[in-house]
Amino acid sequence: MEEGLVLFSVSMFPIGSSDDLSQPVAEVVDEIGKAHLPYRVSAMDTVIEGDWDTVMPVLRKAYRRMAAAHDRVYVTITMDEHRGGTARLDGAVEDVSRQLGHPVPA
Repeated sequence: MEEGLVLFSVSMFPIGSSDDLSQPVAEVVDEIGKAHLPYRVSAMDTVIEGDWDTVMPVLRKAYRRMAAAHDRVYVTITMDEHRGGTARLDGAVEDVSRQLGHPVPA
């Protein structure tokens, strides 16, 4: 079976520690950045592009980093594999912009 590029939508944050989640979320983004993976951060999630074997160890490391500092960690991961696809992180947004006839706000 041919593996394609996967878009991973990830939300990871501690529960019950504080209303300000920017510091723990920044630590997750730091782990993704250290792995040199293409990614985009939004107010609700981080989308990472890569393959399963590259991305999942990074997410595990980010989770362990957060779990070491917090008793409860909430994680959601949604995946979209596009076999034979290329560069979907920006390409999917560009496709929607093309349909709309104008850029989609980032």
